[in-house]
Amino acid sequence: MSDALQFVCQLCLAAMFVAGLLTLFRLLIGPRAADRAVAMDLLTSVFIGIICVLCMMWDETWYFDAVWILTLVGFIGSAAIARYIEKGKVF
Repeated sequence: MSDALQFVCQLCLAAMFVAGLLTLFRLLIGPRAADRAVAMDLLTSVFIGIICVLCMMWDETWYFDAVWILTLVGFIGSAAIARYIEKGKVF
């Protein structure tokens, strides 16, 4: 990996870490359930991005399976929370 790409990956990790902290703050103080649901969905996306950047830095592909699983779990969780907020029940 070139030095420029290494620098950009570290910069991206720092930016995603800050975004994750801000999202965690919104998750904790969100006044409504919808705010917390959106924050949880964004936190899942930030975590997926961090895993992808780390895979690039480490030159590994093992963790991409974890990314697929986390993406599916995040989507299903967000859909379940949205349905619960809308109708008051999941099923």
